[in-house]
Amino acid sequence: MNHPLIAQVLPASDRRTARQTFWMGAITAVQLLGGLAQLTLSARILGPEGFGVLAIIIAVAMLIHGLLATPGGETVTTFITRAVVEERPREASRILRFTMAVSLGLSLIAYAVIAVLVLMAGSLLGIDDAHRDSALMYGVVGIFLATRTETLAVLRLSDRVSLGLVIILAGVLVRVTLLGIVWVKEGGLFEVVLAHIAGVVVSGAGMLVAATASAPRAGITGFLNSLSLKVPPDVVRFQTGVFGRSTFSALAYNVDTLLVAQFAGTADVGLYRAARQITDAGHHPFQPLKDGVQLQYSRQWYSGQGAALRRTSLLFSLASFASAVALFGLLAIFHQPIAWFLLGEEFSGVAPLLLIMIVGAFALNSIAALTVLPTAVGRVWPLLAAEMGGLVVFVALIVWLVPLHGAQGAAWANTTYYSAIALILVPFIISILRQSRVTTSGEGRRHRGKQ
Repeated sequence: MNHPLIAQVLPASDRRTARQTFWMGAITAVQLLGGLAQLTLSARILGPEGFGVLAIIIAVAMLIHGLLATPGGETVTTFITRAVVEERPREASRILRFTMAVSLGLSLIAYAVIAVLVLMAGSLLGIDDAHRDSALMYGVVGIFLATRTETLAVLRLSDRVSLGLVIILAGVLVRVTLLGIVWVKEGGLFEVVLAHIAGVVVSGAGMLVAATASAPRAGITGFLNSLSLKVPPDVVRFQTGVFGRSTFSALAYNVDTLLVAQFAGTADVGLYRAARQITDAGHHPFQPLKDGVQLQYSRQWYSGQGAALRRTSLLFSLASFASAVALFGLLAIFHQPIAWFLLGEEFSGVAPLLLIMIVGAFALNSIAALTVLPTAVGRVWPLLAAEMGGLVVFVALIVWLVPLHGAQGAAWANTTYYSAIALILVPFIISILRQSRVTTSGEGRRHRGKQ
């Protein structure tokens, strides 16, 4: 990524963004391929009914962790960047300790809640006695994933994302290899859950060690030398907003599975969740672009480089739009053979669901590079409003359509959810870009840093 020709064409900031985007893209490719392999193996091991049960177990665990946990990756990226730019390394260390402590502590509380729910009300959630051990085991996944966004953010800040790629690849290989063994040995749900856990343990623990070792390179000195969690008030406000947004996001990502289970059957759950996993895989290629450009947005905003921020947003928004057209266009054309190849003949009902859900996935990812702009400049409330509005529409449509149309009704609700998020975000994005024209003075930088 440091070729002399590239150095002549692109300024250093864009080269850094391109390099981070490349490595994040490699991580996303590994996660995407691993996720598809996991989907293929799990579907063949369990069949539609068993896959529906697994989907319910995952939804319960991820919903509780999502409701209680607070991912701190965006807080780390935005406010540690500010602290480093303004030469406050101790504050940077306290911010990292604060976000990690909150994430890990809340994940432990979440597991306790999962255990109580599974043991006391498992049948109401769709988890019968035969599958309660599997549900209790799967709940620990959230603990090992608790600090994943913070650790990856540190590797991005230290420009060592390539190390994260190696660790995540190791976790994916462990998970897929174990699932392959379960398939050959004709194992069941409990063995599939153990394979998931093993992969997460490898990647979660590895990323934590790598981030701790890389923190000084990111300007985060003394991370292990103190226990202080004192952070500026705006960091707490931002993290509170992230908590609210992640709560709505967790509801939207998991409540649909539980509602479909209530209004339809486990076979419909299996078909819908399989379709959603394929379209969700289509979101992954845009994550490295968002991660790479978000860090650059923060640096340009807090340095008062309004013109550079607008140029970066234009360049990468064009890239995200073109990528969305290509990716989801191909998925629309080949949705039937893709569903058959990944899932087998038992999941033939997935193909029409894919065609519906592609619309919403395209609507959101066509502006993917701009969706991270609010958090990059320290404003989490626009994303909170978008998630809240999208969730209200989502749940209302599921309750209305699923009893009438089953999995297909859920697919229409899903595509409307993503479209609503995109529509709500656009005015906030335009407002930030307009504000970037107001001033590039030091006074303006200080003012924006206090927002």
